[in-house]
Amino acid sequence: MSSTVESAIARAPAVLSATLDLLQELAKKLTLANGVRVLPKIGKTLVCLLFLANIKSWPLVWHFRIFRPVFRIRLEHLWIRIQMFFMSPLKAVKLEDRWLDSITPVGANPFSVVIPYRTQVALDDSDFNGHLSNSSYAKIMDGARFKAAIELFPMFFRAGGWIALAGTHYHFIKEIPMLTSYEIRTSIVAWDRKWVYIMSRFVRKPDGKKKKRDQKLASPNGEISTSIRAPGSEEISTNGTPYVNVTPNGTTETVPDLKAVAANLAGEEPDGAVLHTIVVSQICYKIGRITVPPALMLAVNGFTGTPNCSLASPHPEWATAKKVMSKPRGGNPKKLKALLTGGWRDVPENERWWETALGPELEAQNLKNLEQIEHLRKGLELARGL
Repeated sequence: MSSTVESAIARAPAVLSATLDLLQELAKKLTLANGVRVLPKIGKTLVCLLFLANIKSWPLVWHFRIFRPVFRIRLEHLWIRIQMFFMSPLKAVKLEDRWLDSITPVGANPFSVVIPYRTQVALDDSDFNGHLSNSSYAKIMDGARFKAAIELFPMFFRAGGWIALAGTHYHFIKEIPMLTSYEIRTSIVAWDRKWVYIMSRFVRKPDGKKKKRDQKLASPNGEISTSIRAPGSEEISTNGTPYVNVTPNGTTETVPDLKAVAANLAGEEPDGAVLHTIVVSQICYKIGRITVPPALMLAVNGFTGTPNCSLASPHPEWATAKKVMSKPRGGNPKKLKALLTGGWRDVPENERWWETALGPELEAQNLKNLEQIEHLRKGLELARGL
C-alpha cells in the first residue's frame, strides 16, 4: 500500500505538468473569433443545466407533488368504474365497496400506522451551507402531510372533507446534506375534541460506520418516546382551547428537560435510521365550516383500539360503520356526511359505537400523549402576550 501511495505522489508533478501543457495548447487554439462563437453555446448550456437543476421549482411541479396521491386514487377508482360498467348493478356495487375497504386502514391502531414519504434534497431546497434549508421544510411537509391524510382518512375525503392546518412546530436536530435521499415518517400522536396532532420525522439511513457507532432509539407502542412537557401538574384541554395557568418557575425548570429531549432525540429510529428533524402539526378536519370530532373520524376510517384486528377480521364496530357508508349495506356518502356534520349528536351516548371502537386503553394512551404534546401549542400561544 505504501509503495502505491509513494508512486502516485511521484507521478503527481508529471500529471500536473501534462495538464497545464494541454490547457496552454487549447488556449492557443482558442482565438477571439472562436471564443465569441463558443460563449453563447456555453451560456445556453449553463442556463439549461441551471433550469434542470431547479426542476422541483418549475411551475405546477409543487401542485403535482401535492396531488400525486389523489391522482393515484382517482386512477384506481376509474379502473374500478370501468370494470363496473360490464357488471350487473349488484356486483358493481360490491366491487366498489371491496375497493373502498382495501384503501381504508381497517383494524389498525392509530398510533401504530406510519406513512412514509420519500424524497431528495434538491439544489433549490438547499441553503448556502449545502444542507436542506430550514425554509424548505414547510414546502416539503405539504406533500408528506397530504399523502398521510389521503392514506389515513379516505372515507373522510369521500364525504367531502378538507383539512385546516392551525400550527406547525419544528425541532431541528441534525442537518440533511444536499443531494441526499431522506424519508418523512408521519403518524398520529394525539387528539382532543377538536384538534389532531400528527408527528413527522425526517430520517436518513446511516452509512455502515455510523450505524455501528450509534445506538438505536426504541419507543413503546403508541407512546411518544421523549417527554416535551415542563414539570408540574396541569389540566388537559379537551376542547381545543388552552388553559392559561403557568408554573411561575417553568422557564428555569424546563431547560434541563429540553436538553434531555434534544439528547434523546439525536439518536436512531428503531430500524436504525438517524433522526434529523421532528415536526408536529396541529390540524382539524372539516366538512364545509363544521369541524368533525377526531374520535368519530378515526372510527369511520376503521381505526380501533381492539388488538389483532384487520380487514379480514374486523372489530365489531366496523359493521355498524359500514351501515352508514357502504352501499351494499344500505349506506352511502350522503349518510356518512350527515353523520360527520352533526348527525352524531342525535346518537344516544350509550350507542356511540365510535367511542367503543377506540376503547379505554387507546383513550388512556391518547391522554398520556396529549399531556406531552399540548405544551408545544400552549407555549407558543402564551408567547403572543410577551
